[in-house]
Amino acid sequence: MEPVRVTFEMRCPMVIPYGDKHLDAVMSWAAVRRAEFNGEDDPWSHQHHIGVGRHEAGEDWCFQASLLEFDWIGQRGQLHYIKRSKLEDYADAHMDGLLDRRPPFDGQRGSTKAGSYLVPTRWAKAVRAYAVVEDMDLFKKTLNWVTHIGKLHHKDHGAVASVDVAVDESALEKWSVRNLPLGSAVATRHVPAVDGLKSPYWKRELHTDVMAFAG
Repeated sequence: MEPVRVTFEMRCPMVIPYGDKHLDAVMSWAAVRRAEFNGEDDPWSHQHHIGVGRHEAGEDWCFQASLLEFDWIGQRGQLHYIKRSKLEDYADAHMDGLLDRRPPFDGQRGSTKAGSYLVPTRWAKAVRAYAVVEDMDLFKKTLNWVTHIGKLHHKDHGAVASVDVAVDESALEKWSVRNLPLGSAVATRHVPAVDGLKSPYWKRELHTDVMAFAG
C-alpha cells in the first residue's frame, strides 16, 4: 500500500460541481471507458478495477480515495447551452447500430430530455486528491483515462491537461476526507447522511446510510 497525492492540471474551465466529488468516481468512469475501448463484454463490471485500496467497516466498504479539492482561480462565469432532442436522431442512430438498444424517447424527462440550461463555470488552477494505492501500475493506467472532470465533458469543459502522482505520507490520513461506511473507526469529522459509498454515485437507488465528511 502506498499513500499518494494526485494533482490534475486543467486546460479548460469546468462546470462547478453541485456537490462533493470523489476521486474514485472519476477513476471508475475512466475504468469503464477503458474497458469499452478494449472491447470488454461488460464494461461496467470493470468500474471498481482502479488499483485503490479498500476500507471496510462491517459489511460495507469504500475506496481509500478522498474527495477532490479544487484550487479555484478567477471569477465564476455562466454557460448557457441548449440541448436539442429529436426522435429522428435517436431512430437513425439505432438503425445505424450506434446504440446497443432502442432508447425510450421522452422530450420532457430522462436522457432524451430537451431544454435550455444555465450552469456555473470557473477555472481551476489544479484539482487535488489523496489515495492509498494497492496496485500502482493499474492506478496510473486508469488515471491516464481521466480526460475530463465534471459535467459537459463532451463540450470539452473540465478537460485535463496533465496528471501527477506523488508519494505523500499525509494521504494515510487525508484519504478519509470522503463518505465512509457507518461504524468506520476513521469517521472522526463526519456526520450521518444518505449518499453513495462507491460508484455509480449517480445511481440514487444504491445510496445508503453513510458518514459524510463535515470539515
